[in-house]
Amino acid sequence: MRKTLTKTRWMIGLLTAVFVLIISTVSLAHAHTRVELGPYVVIVGWLEEPVIVGERNALIVDISENDLPVEGVEATLDLELVYAGSSFRSNINPTEIPGFYTAEVFPTIRGQYNVRLFGNINGFEIDEIIAPEEVFPASRIQFPEPIPDAFELEARIDLLEGELRTARFFSYFGIAIGLIGTVLGALGIRKK
Repeated sequence: MRKTLTKTRWMIGLLTAVFVLIISTVSLAHAHTRVELGPYVVIVGWLEEPVIVGERNALIVDISENDLPVEGVEATLDLELVYAGSSFRSNINPTEIPGFYTAEVFPTIRGQYNVRLFGNINGFEIDEIIAPEEVFPASRIQFPEPIPDAFELEARIDLLEGELRTARFFSYFGIAIGLIGTVLGALGIRKK
C-alpha cells in the first residue's frame, strides 16, 4: 500500500514537471521564427506580442549550440531591421539570460518586417534574413473606439485634397462663366 502511494506521488510529480516544462516552452516559442545556421539555432521574435504600431518594443535573438546558450556575440553580430526598402541597423545587447540578446525598436508602420542578422558567431559567418511576427495596427486592441490609423488618415486627407481641388476648379469655372454672363448682359443692355 505504501509503495503504491509513493509511486502515485512520484508519478503526479513527474507529470506536473512535464506539464510545467511544456507550458513554459510553448510560451517562450510563441510566434518566434527558428532557423538553423550551421551548428547554431537562432530564434528571432518580438519581446512584446502582439506587436503594435506606435508601441516601444524589442527584437529578441536567442542563440544556442547543442541546446546550450551562446554568449559573447554582441561584438561580432549585427542586426538590421528592414521594411519596404528602409532599414534600421542596431547592435544586439546581451540580457541577463545567457544566449538571449535584444535590439530595441519602435515600429511605426504596420506590416511584415524582416530581420537581417549578419556578422559571425564564434567565427562562423552568417548573413541571414528572418521574418518575425507581423506588426499590427493599434486598432486591433483599442477599445471601445479605435483611433484611426495614420495610413487611413493619410488616405482620407489625400481624398479630401482631391475633392477640394475639384471643387476649387468648378468654383473658378463658375465665377468665370458668371463674369462672362455679366459682361455679355452689360453689352446687351448697352446696345439697346
